[in-house]
Amino acid sequence: MTTESKEGTQSWQLGRHWHFNLFNDPKRLGFVLARYKLAASLIPSKKSVLELGCSEGLGAPILAKNALSYKGIDLDVDAIETAKLNLKQPHYLFEESDFMGKSYGEFDAVVSLDVIEHIYPEFEAKYFETIVANLCEQGIAIVGTPNITSAPYASEASQIGHVNLYDGLKLQDAMKKYFKSVFLFGINDEVMHLGYHPMAHYLFVLACGRK
Repeated sequence: MTTESKEGTQSWQLGRHWHFNLFNDPKRLGFVLARYKLAASLIPSKKSVLELGCSEGLGAPILAKNALSYKGIDLDVDAIETAKLNLKQPHYLFEESDFMGKSYGEFDAVVSLDVIEHIYPEFEAKYFETIVANLCEQGIAIVGTPNITSAPYASEASQIGHVNLYDGLKLQDAMKKYFKSVFLFGINDEVMHLGYHPMAHYLFVLACGRK
């Protein structure tokens, strides 16, 4: 895939994960990009962004569009290599790493989408602590995950991989242990959901004021 950007003509190569999704469940690409669009809209301009669990960096151009800098972390070696291949501009940094318990600096925003559901409950506290440890004093955290109420409709592969699903209140309460202010939203496909939380397919939390 070749595109025109402000940096000039460049090619975008899909890695193993998104190549599979594009040909087997293409609508998922729209859903995921919509989640990144919402996350980016909540981050003020000219801020530093850290993404924990960035995969192939598909959402990086959206998160980084108005950001001062962007850093993506993932433990999938192939995914990180794909991200580095596609996004070579100096304001993008990617690192292959198991981020649990690690600090990469103090960022204005930490974003982590579609990650917590893959972390076993006994390690979830370490996950949230890692988010807090990478935020500056006035930083914001954005966490997104499928709603447990949507689990019966998920694919068999998703059900196997999703070992720690949340409902809205559980996610909100978990974040309140680490932040003074927590705001819960939802997304259905590409549409933001502000109604009854169990009817949202995907949960989205914005948190600020680290404790």
